[in-house]
Amino acid sequence: MKQTKNMSWLNCIATGLLVYILTVPTHELFHALTDIIYGDKIKMFSAGAVDRWGTVDVTTLSPFNRIMLAGGSASIMNLIIAILLMIILIKCKKTGATLRVILIQLFGAQMATAVGYFFFGGLIGMGDWGNVFKALSDMPGLVSTLRIILIALGAILIVFTFFALNYFSYDFIHDPADKNERFSVAIRLHLTMFIMGLTVPCLVMIKSPILVDGSFSFFDILLWNMAWIVFFWGFMFTWVMVKHPKESRFKNDLPAKPNFVLFAISVVLICLDAFILGPGIFFEM
Repeated sequence: MKQTKNMSWLNCIATGLLVYILTVPTHELFHALTDIIYGDKIKMFSAGAVDRWGTVDVTTLSPFNRIMLAGGSASIMNLIIAILLMIILIKCKKTGATLRVILIQLFGAQMATAVGYFFFGGLIGMGDWGNVFKALSDMPGLVSTLRIILIALGAILIVFTFFALNYFSYDFIHDPADKNERFSVAIRLHLTMFIMGLTVPCLVMIKSPILVDGSFSFFDILLWNMAWIVFFWGFMFTWVMVKHPKESRFKNDLPAKPNFVLFAISVVLICLDAFILGPGIFFEM
């Protein structure tokens, strides 16, 4: 009987594209929902940014509510989702191979979006957390404390994500001592996500309003995309940098049979993201 060609590369790219859609546009959706909850109105919704009309004066709100409305809610929600995904991955031992790949990649992407924003936002003061610091500008002591907390928490959780991705790699590795097998699994499971995290946003956001109006440059987008570097180190940790476990934790092979339906769905969603949300949807006051 002829052996089916191993198409795990294609499947991991397909799941990675799906994970991107479930992470970045939904991050912006959290911003939009927060604005609506606080009684503001959405001016523009795009693949990489949300703008509101500013009908709510943040200076009238408590510090916590200022943080939420000004931009902090989305990355906090990303972290909550990542924690829930990690619990599911640990507790649910018998998920299907494709679903487990999606859950692992989605965990890493949610962590990258959350704690990458914590670290870079606290360090550089750009993006969502830069907006938070502006909203708290009359409380300089709180801003300084918040920046220190974000930098420290972000750095700790970024490193934690390296180890967590390494740990989950062994769900797909038969022989932990086999360096070639570790490389084969890690490059598909993690490194493809790092490459997509760097490239897909740049393609999707070519006509983004924040690029058109000069608010951000491609360098800024690449800088924020570096948060996806957690997947690069997940790959490196599994391949050569961290001592492998003595006993196998194998649960499934990476799905080898090509899942063209999943790939088609992922490509369609990415195209919708690029051609509809990319240029932005604008709303009247």
